Amino acid sequence: MKVMAGLVVAATTAAVLVGAPAWAVNSCSEYQSFEFDTPGYDTDLRVRLCLTHGSPTRGAYAQVSWENGGDNAADGRRKFDELAIDYRLLAMNKPVTTGSCDLAGMVNLNETGLFMCPAEYHRSTDRGAWGVDGSLRFNVDRDGAGSRTLTLTPTPIVEN
Repeated sequence: MKVMAGLVVAATTAAVLVGAPAWAVNSCSEYQSFEFDTPGYDTDLRVRLCLTHGSPTRGAYAQVSWENGGDNAADGRRKFDELAIDYRLLAMNKPVTTGSCDLAGMVNLNETGLFMCPAEYHRSTDRGAWGVDGSLRFNVDRDGAGSRTLTLTPTPIVEN
């Protein structure tokens, strides 16, 4: 697996996304780019973590896009045995809720794609430092290396 430096410039604040409370503002990490040595063409993945912060509801979610995915889920022809993003909403550097999304099926069956992992929300009137961190779990089909984990760039901390 080759890990490419994720230097794609991304705004740290984005427009409100579907599912977020109407008064919420989003703060996201920069996109990280990864290239995986997969069967056929190498698969390129871009991931960023996002924080929805409003009062009193905060949320964590992930955005992902890919190129050179697959067209088959059969063993030996698929790209990944496992591909998932795990993310945590942090309050004062302590997890208050977690989320996860399994991407293996989508990436194995679609050459390109864009997906937003579901937001996990937490209601709290606590003020302080809020953020999102996470990791990418993967196991490339038939590479013999087993399951591995990469740490994702966290969101900027929001004080509110």
